[in-house]
Amino acid sequence: MLRYLRENTGNWIIKFFLGIIVVVFVFLGVGSMNASKHNQVARVNDQVITLAEYRDAYQHMVQRLQEQFGTSLDDDLLKSLNVRQHAVNSLIDQKIVDIEAQKLNIVVSDEELKQDLLSVKAFQADGSFNIELYKRVLGQNAMSPETFEAMQRNNIRNAKLQRMVVNGITVGDQEARAWYSFNNTKAGIDYVCIDPDTFSDVTADEKQIRAQYDEHHDLYMSESERKVAFLVFSPEDFKDQVKISETAIRDFYDQNLARFSTPEQVEASHVLIKVDENADEKTVINAKEEALSVYEKAVKGQDFAELAKTYSQGPSAASGGYLGRFDKTSMVKPFADAAFSMNAGEISQPVKTRFGWHIIKVIDRTPATVTPFETAKSQIQTELAADELKTAAYNKAEDAYDAVLDGDSFEQVALVAGKQPVSTPPFSVQGTQLKDLGVSDPGQFAAAAFALVDNEISEVQKIGNNYYLLHLLEKIDPALLAYEDVKSKIAITMTADLQKQEARKAAQLLLDKSGDDIASFEKIAQDNQLKVESSKMFTRNEAVPGIDGSQDIAQAAFTLDEKSPVYKQVVEVSGKFYILGLREKQTPDAAGIAKNLDNVKQQLEARKQKAYYSQWLAARKEKAEIRINTDIIN
Repeated sequence: MLRYLRENTGNWIIKFFLGIIVVVFVFLGVGSMNASKHNQVARVNDQVITLAEYRDAYQHMVQRLQEQFGTSLDDDLLKSLNVRQHAVNSLIDQKIVDIEAQKLNIVVSDEELKQDLLSVKAFQADGSFNIELYKRVLGQNAMSPETFEAMQRNNIRNAKLQRMVVNGITVGDQEARAWYSFNNTKAGIDYVCIDPDTFSDVTADEKQIRAQYDEHHDLYMSESERKVAFLVFSPEDFKDQVKISETAIRDFYDQNLARFSTPEQVEASHVLIKVDENADEKTVINAKEEALSVYEKAVKGQDFAELAKTYSQGPSAASGGYLGRFDKTSMVKPFADAAFSMNAGEISQPVKTRFGWHIIKVIDRTPATVTPFETAKSQIQTELAADELKTAAYNKAEDAYDAVLDGDSFEQVALVAGKQPVSTPPFSVQGTQLKDLGVSDPGQFAAAAFALVDNEISEVQKIGNNYYLLHLLEKIDPALLAYEDVKSKIAITMTADLQKQEARKAAQLLLDKSGDDIASFEKIAQDNQLKVESSKMFTRNEAVPGIDGSQDIAQAAFTLDEKSPVYKQVVEVSGKFYILGLREKQTPDAAGIAKNLDNVKQQLEARKQKAYYSQWLAARKEKAEIRINTDIIN
């Protein structure tokens, strides 16, 4: 029904019908303040965050966490990570940015949007924007060009606002030198490791295990689970209905001829003598003379690759100046014009571009070619058929969801769609129990299911290559697991904990006996038959070589100096315990600082700008009127 309305909104009868609906809604109070509030997750000043926006943000976060944690992600981890609140916070941040952008009248022109779209690699065929590919990629992701372009326009506007906010945040040479020195000073340590595994005689007894279970029921609960019914709309369902005509194939070929054409290409190498675009005339002339000198050597027969390795100042110098094959649009115009005017084996006189002076050697030329229609036909047919099948599956799924919006039950929707609902067994947020149901991506499916509220039917979900409607049947809360089922697990955990306690005591006792100098530290270790290890040098931002996950040890080492070389605390890393002393410390020399100064300034400037922008955003949030509907997100 909704599809019919959308496709026939130009019909005066439909307009009349819609008008009646609007009047009825007004008198019935649909869309009233109460209904609106029920659909509001939060409000920032006068900007509303809807339930649909919140669900999308939450589901995207869950999907990203699923990719990161895999099967480790469960309901408890989601709660501990406070994903619901983070989803709301991200939407609040975006609303703040929207408000500030409107205040500053920041707009994105159609030309800016166009250039942004043209630069997206996913929409390019043979290096050029392809409108058919653009529509196809968006269609495969259930997104219209209007929706995507609005999103991109918003992203560009946000970037413009951020640049405006951080403009003027710079870093001076002195600050950059201090920062480089701080981060590149190196240290080496001597250390002793106390490993809990050496305390194998320490174990947990039955009384301790039972007490742990009785006193900490919350630690031994089953996972939260869901049961859903679902309809799946697969492109394969429509393979007998989709026929691609010869005309459609020919039209696609004609409209995308660039895709089936290979332009003329040149294979070349070059030597680059760099010159800044804004260099003065004398600098440009001097660079040209240097380039002419290289040219003379090349035409007299010296090996071009060796000349490039010796004299070229471009990134291809290490590979003998080799640039590979390229078409005319891949290079800046002066370079391309010169290269494509030469024959194989020729060497050009210096050519000026915005990068400097180039001496070009053409290795080979390949003429332009076009893949014949008959050769490309099969590939085009397969591609168009795949697109049509996906479109047919999506449209069928959308029709089913329209019926949901019309008020039909899930069973009625399935009947109209001609689909048999599939009911799942209880499954956790990882979705591992769904593998035997043929679900395209169990993790993504589970994430979509866990985002539903009681008895809710989801919007169309693209999971893998299929489209799904999910109906939440039951939420299964965690329950206490039987003692016998978890006894062995508790025993293992408690024994490990007890062994760690003993190892920590032993390490602390050793540290207490050690003096304030390395010699006494080493003597106490030897007296207790413990081996003193020596590390290689490391910076404060690196792990200590030979000790996995030892960032805490590195940080501790940099608090030590000649007057106080032994660290006064036991450091735990990866379940083991360390006592440590400073062996030596090295600061970077002036030459190293000078060599890296420009790069350091760029990195530090980016960091300061990011921090300043975060502070700016926080200050705007502080002043904004923000109200959150905790009933919904909890």
